[in-house]
Amino acid sequence: MLQRVGGAFGASGVLVSAVLAFGAPAVAKAPSPGPSTSASANPNLGPAIAGTAMCTISDPQITDVSGLVVTADGYAVINDSKAERARAKIFFLDEQCRPTRSVSYPSNAFDPEDLAVAKDGTLWVADVGDNTTLTGSSANRRSSIALWSLAPGGNSPVIHRLAYPDGRARDAEALIMDEDGRPIIITKDPVGEIYALTGPLPANNANPEPLTRVGTFRPQTTGTTNPYGIVGTAVVTGAALSPDGKRAVVRTMSDAYEFTVVDGDVVAAITTGTPRITPLPSEPQGEAIAFTLDGRYYVTVSDQPKATPILRYSPYQPPAPPSAAPVVQPPAPKAEDRSFMDSLSLRDITRIVIGIGLFGVLLVVIGVAAVVLSRRRRRAQLAAELAAAPADPAETGTAPAPADAQPAAATASTAPAARAALTEPPAGAASTEPEAGAADAGPTEPEATGQDEADPAAATPVADTSADSVEIPAAARGDQDAPKLAVPPTQATAADEPETVAATSAATPRKRTTGAAKKTGTPRKRPPRKGGNG
Repeated sequence: MLQRVGGAFGASGVLVSAVLAFGAPAVAKAPSPGPSTSASANPNLGPAIAGTAMCTISDPQITDVSGLVVTADGYAVINDSKAERARAKIFFLDEQCRPTRSVSYPSNAFDPEDLAVAKDGTLWVADVGDNTTLTGSSANRRSSIALWSLAPGGNSPVIHRLAYPDGRARDAEALIMDEDGRPIIITKDPVGEIYALTGPLPANNANPEPLTRVGTFRPQTTGTTNPYGIVGTAVVTGAALSPDGKRAVVRTMSDAYEFTVVDGDVVAAITTGTPRITPLPSEPQGEAIAFTLDGRYYVTVSDQPKATPILRYSPYQPPAPPSAAPVVQPPAPKAEDRSFMDSLSLRDITRIVIGIGLFGVLLVVIGVAAVVLSRRRRRAQLAAELAAAPADPAETGTAPAPADAQPAAATASTAPAARAALTEPPAGAASTEPEAGAADAGPTEPEATGQDEADPAAATPVADTSADSVEIPAAARGDQDAPKLAVPPTQATAADEPETVAATSAATPRKRTTGAAKKTGTPRKRPPRKGGNG
């Protein structure tokens, strides 16, 4: 790998020299590798801290390491295609990087470049390398790629042949096996193309299974120190999935890009997620990357023809943005120190206000109902009182009937009594004689003044009604406030008056009213007289 990259840089140098020789505009000298201005402004880029050496691979059979995983006993590594056929194996190392055993391929492995481990412990070798002539390879490019699977404790890997969808060759060095056992391959040339297998993975198949392009990984210009400068920051050389499947990492020669995996979708995490970038500074030729079994660290190794250390790095965790910083709340007061209003929440206050409003509405409804019922009862009471009270002529608008409009029967029945009252002088008073001319005019009826009626047999002439009048007693009227009605006079002729007067005197008992009775208006009853007139 180192020689190929060196050849690429040599070819690039020739092209640059030719351009300068033909008078191209002068190009400023590139600054020495170091953090760039844009990188320093990236909050997701961590500080460049050198890795910690865990152990050093020094066995002469293990050279040009291109793939690495962590096992329960230590590590597993592979050599790339530069190694001799006898050294193209899978090597298992202990924690001190000493080989414990090795497994050979059953057939020729073209260019193994990465190593992955599944949940069940199966090792997967990505035989996907295919360098171009620019990087030192021959013009004979491969038409297919392959994966090799080795079961835990197995001694013979199984081949799974794959092909890119357009049939064109690509150089790749990164492999991730997702939790469902599907391979995800990220190319180095062209940079960052992502291919995945959507169907079942065949084994020992002669016809390669086509892959599907599912996205692109885009490295950033971080400025992290590496032997190849800006080129090294853009070359993808390895990838891995954390043991819990929640994080995926893709590395270049200079940096490690970590993504959060949601619902096991590794492709979505790499293509749409925001990476957390951990610099891997000054590695000679960073090739492989893996998670430790607890997922707390990365381990890396470089492709070197000599002894090379396994380095450990702490993944960078960006600080939380200021807006996402937790707000420190003051301690809540104790229940005994809090007032009633302080103990109320916004929901409690809202409920109290709504309750008060509803209570007020209820009071208004009750008040309106009480007023309506009171008015109805008052109207009913007034109607009952009006129905029970006697009719008032003044209120009803009906005038009392005139005296001459009384029924004939009533006039006839009251006439003898009226005549008797006219002829009966009041007690203690002398009989009055009619004035001259009074006999010609006939007897006149006294007015109803509340006095007792005069005896009509006392004298034939009609008494002067100007002095005394006949008054209807209060008991007979029934109501003191009733209008006073004068007894209508009885019509009589001069020819038949003596007989009429005599008959009236004999039929009607005479009544006398004492002085006291006359003053008080209370009639004094006397037993009827026996006999006729006189």
